[in-house]
Amino acid sequence: MPINRHPAWGEFVKAFNTIARHRHRYEVFRDFVTMSAAALHNAIRKDEKLEAEYLTIATRYKRDELSEFSELLAKLVLLLETEPRDVLGPLYMELELGNTNTGQFFTPHEVSELMARVTYGDELKTLDKPFITVCEPACGAGGMVLAFVNVMLSHGHNPAQRLWVQAQDIDRTAALMCYLQMALWHIPGVVIVGNTLAMEAREVWYTPAHHLGFWHHRLEREWGRAESHSSDSDDSSAIQEEPQPVPINPQNRDTTRPLILSIPKGQSSFDF
Repeated sequence: MPINRHPAWGEFVKAFNTIARHRHRYEVFRDFVTMSAAALHNAIRKDEKLEAEYLTIATRYKRDELSEFSELLAKLVLLLETEPRDVLGPLYMELELGNTNTGQFFTPHEVSELMARVTYGDELKTLDKPFITVCEPACGAGGMVLAFVNVMLSHGHNPAQRLWVQAQDIDRTAALMCYLQMALWHIPGVVIVGNTLAMEAREVWYTPAHHLGFWHHRLEREWGRAESHSSDSDDSSAIQEEPQPVPINPQNRDTTRPLILSIPKGQSSFDF
């Protein structure tokens, strides 16, 4: 069934259009996404600045409007539970919130899944690594990531155990849309707000699954083992230095976990 025919789709659109009618629709959507993402983040790892931002946004709305935000989040969960797919992106476009001046467009789920199946379907049939990584440098709302998760599930792999994602987008709202959907689907990884080409990281958001699955330690252990194996097996006459993981310590964000920007040899990386 097309996602826009799901009963919760019409309920979401109708409810959204009744919240704070005096405010611009983009502002309301941005606030809904930001508050929802902050709530999920702080449920696992408290960030005082995110909490302050959450409370500041809450002061702009009446109590009943904040309750309607909770209802919107519940409807989003209903829409996401059918399968891993981008829901917020299509909603964003249907509500006509896209920035046409910058060519903002969210890739349809069918196209994203086709790309994932054609490119990596065969490789996932014989997955022989403890886990794989996905690097999405222009993630938008996370459509490509969720499509890849769907393909993994179709091959019998549990993404919560065998996938780690690094997603990034220059648009904060889009990046938080990705974070929200990744968090609800319990996908381990990190979402970065910043310009990928400039190696910029204004904000770093680790998903709840990253913390709950102890992925910081899994990454360090597995990549350290891969680098050690690579050093032992290389011919001494052809030794090449591998780029080391580059940690970023963005201000005002979780700096207790290193952010990996390069993938050591021996660990797959999928760049959409």
